Amino acid sequence: MRSGEVWPGHVFELIPVRPMTRPRSREGSLLKRGELVSDRLVRFPGASWQEIEALPQPLRWTVQRTIFHLLDEPVPTLADPFPSNDPLPGAYELHLPADDVTIWYTVTVYERKEVISIQHVSLDT
Repeated sequence: MRSGEVWPGHVFELIPVRPMTRPRSREGSLLKRGELVSDRLVRFPGASWQEIEALPQPLRWTVQRTIFHLLDEPVPTLADPFPSNDPLPGAYELHLPADDVTIWYTVTVYERKEVISIQHVSLDT
């Protein structure tokens, strides 16, 4: 680091949150009823985070809010198994028709935690 530069590490800080119980999803759940939201993680493999950051600001906020809600309900009522003709286990497509955005993601279990991996985010054309 050069003289006069500031280390960006102080910008990132953990924010404590109270764990919440989550409602049961329509597809059943990988975890049992009453387990905590803190038993879930969100991953952004590959270029998925860059795809979100490339969206116009209002859409970016909508997508980020939607992903945050996936922590509460990983398989919302509006999510469809993906691909529709031969669904993969734990793969979902969530279309946000009001914003013309689609989020593709998977839900798996790793070390007793549900992991939501955002695979792809794109504007519908």
